[in-house]
Amino acid sequence: MIDVALLGTGGTLPLPNRFLSSALVRYQGQLTLIDCGEGTQVSLRKLGWGLREIGTILITHFHADHISGMPGLLLTIGNSERGKSEPVTIVGPKRIRHIVESLRVIAPYLPFPIIYREMTGDPHDEINQGGLKIRSCIGDHEIPCLIYRLSIDRGPAFLPDKAKATGLPVKYWKHLQRGETVTYEGKTFYPDEVLGPPRRGLSLGYMTDTRPNQNLVEFLSGVDLLICEATYGDPADYPKAVENKHMTYAEAALVGVTTQAKQLWLTHFSPANHNPEFFRPQAEALYPHVVIGREHQTTTLAFTD
Repeated sequence: MIDVALLGTGGTLPLPNRFLSSALVRYQGQLTLIDCGEGTQVSLRKLGWGLREIGTILITHFHADHISGMPGLLLTIGNSERGKSEPVTIVGPKRIRHIVESLRVIAPYLPFPIIYREMTGDPHDEINQGGLKIRSCIGDHEIPCLIYRLSIDRGPAFLPDKAKATGLPVKYWKHLQRGETVTYEGKTFYPDEVLGPPRRGLSLGYMTDTRPNQNLVEFLSGVDLLICEATYGDPADYPKAVENKHMTYAEAALVGVTTQAKQLWLTHFSPANHNPEFFRPQAEALYPHVVIGREHQTTTLAFTD
């Protein structure tokens, strides 16, 4: 299972009732934060999932509304008794180390180490954080912006009846279950003798500050949940979306349709959009069950079988 929460849904600047776009992912007790604009740690505290357990921070790009909250958050994590044996991994586009270290001029002393990891947007480049696999693709924005796909794999089902029929003692079954070959009393036993067909895993897409394109659709194909930017609700703002490298509600909905995302949450609303729900019909016409994102909205992605 993967737990997902929206921490904020705003773009450009925080508003009194709207934090900046960010999300939190919880898997096997570890927290992964996506983006960290001004005020993110306030929303984290309101959510109540904790801060000390944040082991990975994914930054999409280096505009202030996606990274300016980093120094304060790192200091808060440092004050939560996270020690030197528990590093925080910060992932982002090229120059992520330079940008974060520049921000850390006001937060120079931390009790834990930071591991920096650049991602170039090569979909074959993968980070594995405790079974949570992270890949990225480059979006179409004013500056390099990473679109993230987070996923967990699921192995085939173990079939005890088939394992029993092989005659192999029970104490060796776990090796076959892990996909290992076992030799016992001169006979070789193979995993496919006791395992069922491949099973679908779980995946989450996080797509913000970009124009839509086919590469992104292919990269996010089939995700269980797509959190997608929808900066402009009014169709009349389409020229602004093109000029500023963002999307409209309708464009985000079309991405949800073409990726065949099982769920679609919209986020990153313009500060001029005071009531994101008002423009719901623009997205709903294409993706009927669209969700207009709100602060501290949560869901759990779970296996269906």
